[in-house]
Amino acid sequence: MGKKRRTILKAGAAVAAAALLPMKALARNPRRDGLSLDLPTHMLHESMIDFFEGKGFTLVDHQPLVTGNEGFNGGLRYDDTETETLRGQMAVQPCARIEDIENKDDRAVLPLFHIFYVRSSEGMTPADSLSMLLEYLVNDAGLARGRFAFVTTREFEGLLPVLEKHGFDPENQVHYRDTDEALAAGDGSGYFRYPGNPDATPFPTVGLYYKTRIDAAAPDTYPLPPGWTEIGEASIDDSVSLGFGLGTERVGYAQSGEIPGWRERLFLLYEQVDRHSPDNPPSGRELFSKG
Repeated sequence: MGKKRRTILKAGAAVAAAALLPMKALARNPRRDGLSLDLPTHMLHESMIDFFEGKGFTLVDHQPLVTGNEGFNGGLRYDDTETETLRGQMAVQPCARIEDIENKDDRAVLPLFHIFYVRSSEGMTPADSLSMLLEYLVNDAGLARGRFAFVTTREFEGLLPVLEKHGFDPENQVHYRDTDEALAAGDGSGYFRYPGNPDATPFPTVGLYYKTRIDAAAPDTYPLPPGWTEIGEASIDDSVSLGFGLGTERVGYAQSGEIPGWRERLFLLYEQVDRHSPDNPPSGRELFSKG
């Protein structure tokens, strides 16, 4: 039996077992992601936490979904870059982007999603961080090496030996963008710039993509052809503490071909917003309700 099949069967057994637990048992074993999520997403978070705890990282609480900053993103958390965590820490951050409303017909786009992010430990290089990330995605999550693509700039060339070490083919799996284009976009596939802070310094990154459709064309243009889904981004800059971030629902999509629906997650978004700000909800809630 292959590693990927064993991983899927193990995850399926865990989900089935958890579904049979009585409420008292669940109360004695609180969810470490701190979120009221569907069980498959929760179990994926648990597997990520277990793996990186084993690497010496410490789980910390995520920031609230509601930021209180009505001047950006409707007062909702855009991503993990605003969080004040330290090196060697990790968290599961709930996020929502009002710009995603116009893309709600894209199966991989959700009104509420989660970023599992890891801050590099002291002394950890981008090569160390990327190697650990690939170890998780291939050996623990069971994703197939041949279905990855990496989008970045020529600044990534010094890290090609890391891909080779993990069995990837840089010549055919790495797509290089023009540096000026990537810098201007700041979308994480080459460079990242936090959209809510125009004064933020962009830093070089590599975007990790996964082929979710067997008939998807080769990743030789950007944006990548239909059938490729971005699952994460990793820093390739020694001076940046952010090691990497993974879209947890998208990792689950890459594993199983299944992902929560827009409507299902919309109700969860309302629940989390209303619990935090029942009397004065952020404008982003109304924008999602109208979208």
